[in-house]
Amino acid sequence: MNAFKISWLLFKNNLKLYQFYLMVLILTTAIYYNFLAVNFNPYLEVLNEQYVFAKVASSLCSIILFLTVFSFMFHANNFFYKLRYKEIGTYMLMGIPGSKIGTVFALESILLGGTAVIIGLPLGLLFSKLFFMLLSKAMILDTQIPFYIPLKAIGTLLLILAFIILLMGIKNYRMVRRSKLIEILNAVKKEQRLPKIRWIGGIAGVVCIAVAYYLALNILDLPFNLPIDFFQTSILILILICCGTYFFFGSFLAIVLNALIQKKKVIYKKSRLISFGNTLFRLGTHYRSLSMTAILCAATLAAFSGSLALKYFADTNTAVEAPYSITYYDQDEVTNQKIRALIQTSPHQILAEHESHFLTGNVSYNNGKGEHTETCLITSFSEVKKSLMIIWPENYQQILKEIELDDNETVSILHSNLVFSGVSYIGQDFVIQGRDYNLKKVMKVPFIGELEGIGHNDTYIVTDNQYNELKEDGKEMTLYGINITDPEDSMSLVKKIAGVMKNPSDNLNSYAGQYQYKYYLIGAFYFMGLVMAVVFMISTFSTMYFKILSDAILDREQYKILMKIGVTEQEIAKSIYTQVGIAFILPVLLGILHGTMAIKALESCIHYQFTGSILTGVGVLLLAMTGFYLFICKKYRDMVVKRWENHESF
Repeated sequence: MNAFKISWLLFKNNLKLYQFYLMVLILTTAIYYNFLAVNFNPYLEVLNEQYVFAKVASSLCSIILFLTVFSFMFHANNFFYKLRYKEIGTYMLMGIPGSKIGTVFALESILLGGTAVIIGLPLGLLFSKLFFMLLSKAMILDTQIPFYIPLKAIGTLLLILAFIILLMGIKNYRMVRRSKLIEILNAVKKEQRLPKIRWIGGIAGVVCIAVAYYLALNILDLPFNLPIDFFQTSILILILICCGTYFFFGSFLAIVLNALIQKKKVIYKKSRLISFGNTLFRLGTHYRSLSMTAILCAATLAAFSGSLALKYFADTNTAVEAPYSITYYDQDEVTNQKIRALIQTSPHQILAEHESHFLTGNVSYNNGKGEHTETCLITSFSEVKKSLMIIWPENYQQILKEIELDDNETVSILHSNLVFSGVSYIGQDFVIQGRDYNLKKVMKVPFIGELEGIGHNDTYIVTDNQYNELKEDGKEMTLYGINITDPEDSMSLVKKIAGVMKNPSDNLNSYAGQYQYKYYLIGAFYFMGLVMAVVFMISTFSTMYFKILSDAILDREQYKILMKIGVTEQEIAKSIYTQVGIAFILPVLLGILHGTMAIKALESCIHYQFTGSILTGVGVLLLAMTGFYLFICKKYRDMVVKRWENHESF
């Protein structure tokens, strides 16, 4: 019998063993196809600017998904290799050459990957229409996207997955080929040993995580005036988090568990000795899996909460970019009357009208590279107060408390189209129209909005006294704001208003236009971010699944001996729940902290608070993890209490 026939028989015989692995690969293949299909769909290309946003989001998600699939398959193949270690030794005892055994196992892994592609690709094609319907809804596209099968997307997918599957086959061949019979026989008898206590590594892990958290919370105000920009700081935080997580589980956790085992009052209570002892003994080989679980958990929370944060940002920032349903300036009274007449003859009704006053001027400050001067807008505390009372009546009092000023202070309102800000100048001295001010706060609140002529300039708030003095040397300008009913559906009215205005491209802004544009940009990232959160969640589950059930295989004989000496099944169940709980709680909690810090860094850059998004993401993640915890505990209990042969289908 040739190697292919043997591998085919082994594949069929172990199909139940591989079912969870296959399910994850099939789902990932289907999702991967749809991400690639966005880049090659001709019906999306006609959308011009909206298509660019969707293409960027899908390309970014495709890269992340590639790395996730590669990591998942790498860890899963290691699990299956350890699971079938004795089987490899048996074949060697039978005299089968290592090269042939390696070829068989390599072909089996290729068959496994090929099966996932054969099932996953048609599944992706089947659900592609639903995928594009949800994408168009998230981006509020009016265009119907017809069903289309891009052959380039299929070809790209097959090439990428063929590369990964072939690489895993080569990896399996090399692992089996290098296996030695004496090592396999000794591995069966090998006793577990306590991991070495590495104080330096443990302290380094905690320090790395603490420093990363501090940098994330102060990403715009780095200590010691570190000469690195936002993106360099982000990379540094990522490196510190990965290294810190690795040392935390590799060294620090061993220190903590070893200290707990020394405390008899704590450890000799119920079945804790078994649970904590098993966890400590396994750290030497499992700390990498625990680290990967924590990082995947952090990625899940960051993707899910980040997507919700983007949705919140799109909803909220639309009000910042378009404070009123219709905003315009620099028009005469005749034009103002024409605009009101058009609104009165439309299906919309006027809800509120407001006039805001401001000055144009120059501001100078040190931007880190030298003295920098730019055009700015200047307004008073009272003008901002009157404006916020109409635009944000529920929040204006809290905002006013934050921007209370002395005559030598100023608050900067960032211009509305600024999404990310990688630097902070709070506390620095600014010169506005020749007068010195100290920058007290930087914030994003609705005031001017996205007007092409002046909306790209930051607005500086000064006290009423200072504003009146500055007004004597400058020309005061007036911004007109009108709120109407159903502003989202007012594009036809806005076009009519533009027809009676002078220079409407610079002087006119509308809620309807900003609402649609913002969802073109954010909608694609919002939807695909949620899909990636699902992928990360599945990857987290699978990593924990393989790691914990590997322990179950090793613990089965130990628990059978304990039952023979009088330990009840109920006591074993408590021990299992504790042991599995340790493997769940620590990576999940650390992952939640990592993910939360990522969103907090995003808050600093976007100048918004995403507390609701963080709490929602944490709640959903904990709920999903609780369900999976109960499921895996049941599987673990069945495997150690009952016969392994009856539970191959885990």
